[in-house]
Amino acid sequence: ETYHTGVSMIEFRCGKMKMDANGTTVRSDTRKGKLTVTKSEDDGLTHLTWTERTQGVVEDDFIIFPGDASFSLVEQAKDNAKNNRVYALKFASTKKCHFFWMQEPSPDKDSDLCAKVHAAINGEEDPSGGGGGGGAALG
Repeated sequence: ETYHTGVSMIEFRCGKMKMDANGTTVRSDTRKGKLTVTKSEDDGLTHLTWTERTQGVVEDDFIIFPGDASFSLVEQAKDNAKNNRVYALKFASTKKCHFFWMQEPSPDKDSDLCAKVHAAINGEEDPSGGGGGGGAALG
């Protein structure tokens, strides 16, 4: 319920998915959402939040330590006709997994967004590089 002020490293339209009672199937939550990775000014930590876009309510706020989490495409969903743009946030320390689905209109940037989220939660440089050569960090 707390909203952390800080530098937004990446933000895009993204839904979340719920695990069925059987623990093997995930189903999409049809609400419009937004996934944001922020470096908090309050605690200096990296937060990955999921916000319900219609109401602007933050429902999930994960504190992520570099090296503890990964964000990657769910390979098993690639052939799903209904939703093949499924991504998983996996925590190494707790073995917990949270699933999301892309809500951006075009799938063209999915892999780029995924790489940026993975880099941001692990304290790595933006993989897109922003052009040729090395740039100086601003801030």
